[in-house]
Amino acid sequence: MKTAAFKISWYLVPALFLLLQGCGILFYSDEQERMRQEAEFKPYQQKNSIEGYREFIAKYPENIFIPIARGAIQDLEFAPYEQKNSIEGYREFIKTFPGNRNSSRAAETIDQLEFKQVEDTDTAKAYRDFLRENPRSNYILLAKQRLQELEFLALDRKCNDQYRFDLLLYRLNVSRLQKQLESTSAASLADFTLFASIDAHNGQRCFHTLLIYGDTMLRLDTSKKESSEPFFDAVIAKLLVYLDQKFSSRKALDGFSFSVASSADHFYGDAAVLLVYYFPAESVHQFAQGSLGPRQLLARAEVTQPARQH
Repeated sequence: MKTAAFKISWYLVPALFLLLQGCGILFYSDEQERMRQEAEFKPYQQKNSIEGYREFIAKYPENIFIPIARGAIQDLEFAPYEQKNSIEGYREFIKTFPGNRNSSRAAETIDQLEFKQVEDTDTAKAYRDFLRENPRSNYILLAKQRLQELEFLALDRKCNDQYRFDLLLYRLNVSRLQKQLESTSAASLADFTLFASIDAHNGQRCFHTLLIYGDTMLRLDTSKKESSEPFFDAVIAKLLVYLDQKFSSRKALDGFSFSVASSADHFYGDAAVLLVYYFPAESVHQFAQGSLGPRQLLARAEVTQPARQH
């Protein structure tokens, strides 16, 4: 039995050798073929012209470097427009070469250049126009943030001129309050962006503070009466004391109002208002002086839940 097995193994050695030799010849042949096709492509690659690549594709339709040649043609078509680097040029490129692989890159660059123009202008109107005309831009969030800041600065000038109230200092005070809340059980109520306006409430002139939370706040059940209390206790009551102190003239305003709102981008322009509070100025003054308790002040306030849009 051992002798028979030995003989079988001995006969298999030459067969295995021939098989391996054949594989080597096959691998060698494939490498030679690749080198041959590369040699066909190289002169056209060195020339690097649209006409040359098209000639190569027509002359060697089975060559493995055809995809590289086609990609090179598309890049060469794009090159002069990229060098010009203008909105008009990129739009012409997209129209002329809609199937070019660089079309998406051209569209992204158009978006970038259009936003750069708005940044250079840096006016509220320019950002509003950009948001209206480019609702799918990659720069929507930046445009919203800058517009909101410009609007805030404009209101700061108005408050300083008409009421001697520093809105930027108010925002700083709010930031300090937010930091304090972050280390408490009310930390979730600290995650808002501040906006403000001089507004009217039932014909009464008031200073309005908008607390813009993220879109998770949309889950708040405002139908429950107690839903308004956490915002009042953690944020609004403290800010009312500051506002009473800074709007020292009793005749400056009739009252103060607050809105709790929700926006995915923390942007006042698309914020969904969830709760609205209105406090008469005299009641706020009594609260700030300590003659009126927090619950008494909240009882005198008008708290409403605007109808939500679904």
